[in-house]
Amino acid sequence: MTDETTEGRPSEPSDEVPDANTGSRLSDELNRLLKNLGSPNIDVVSGVFGLWGEIVGDQVAEHVTPVKLDRGRLLIEVDDPAWATHMKFLERDICTRLSYGTGTTISGVDIRVKSGRANTQRVE
Repeated sequence: MTDETTEGRPSEPSDEVPDANTGSRLSDELNRLLKNLGSPNIDVVSGVFGLWGEIVGDQVAEHVTPVKLDRGRLLIEVDDPAWATHMKFLERDICTRLSYGTGTTISGVDIRVKSGRANTQRVE
């Protein structure tokens, strides 16, 4: 067997060990970028967006999506105007839960209704 790799055949795995600091450097760079954009750090962002379903529950998560976190205010998108009303009633509770879950203050929720909702019901 030769050391040359034939076309179409994968090369042998490398014996190099990945740098253990790669993950932390990436995290540092992401945090720097987020800070420049006026956004909270990656832990807060991933907490809000990654834990959304756990924080609000499955039923709400089916109809409500977090879109943007900016200066302590969370923009959410709802799939129906009725959910916008419902979310106004839940705003204080959601802010408290998100603040507790992420370790940062979420001061309020801005709501928009998803546009372009197609009516999929058929009338025969």
